[in-house]
Amino acid sequence: MRKYEDIKIAVAGAGYVGMSIAVLLSQHHSVTLVDVVKGKVDQINAGKCPFDDELIDKYLSEKNLNLRAEVAGERSYSDSDIVIVATPTNYDPQRNFFDTHLIEEVLQQALAVNPGALIVIKSTIPVGYSEHFLEKHKGIKLLFSPEFLREDNALYDNLYPSRIIVGRTHENEKEACLFARLLQEGAVKQ
Repeated sequence: MRKYEDIKIAVAGAGYVGMSIAVLLSQHHSVTLVDVVKGKVDQINAGKCPFDDELIDKYLSEKNLNLRAEVAGERSYSDSDIVIVATPTNYDPQRNFFDTHLIEEVLQQALAVNPGALIVIKSTIPVGYSEHFLEKHKGIKLLFSPEFLREDNALYDNLYPSRIIVGRTHENEKEACLFARLLQEGAVKQ
């Protein structure tokens, strides 16, 4: 991993979770926001939020952010120290089932081109998901950091977090502290 100030971050998913975390972190670090929808990517690169969020729009137009967006490709995660997964997780109440296939696609793509990257899941996942994934993929650095965001106030909730939680294995304490530090650094101090 690069020196702290030179850390490169990729965020998968330009919804309200991914967009808000990308804006937060791009205040101090290089962030690439990756999405499958070209229209969203074009809007972000033009300095516009792809959904209604006044604060994100304000940050995009007024702050000196180190943020760019790109359409997801096989090399999207190759140069990142940290890959944050913020893709949708649909829940089917009839089957009591979380559809995690988008998360798994990003994890597979990232690990294929960058097996040493720190992976942070922000998406909603079922209980035991991280443990099961780590059993299949020994030696990767995986964290889970749940989001506590309101859809219309996602960036605000990241700037003024009520709590920062980072789940880790015993081996990933250093990485968990690093990620918590990144979140705290982007937050507004009161």
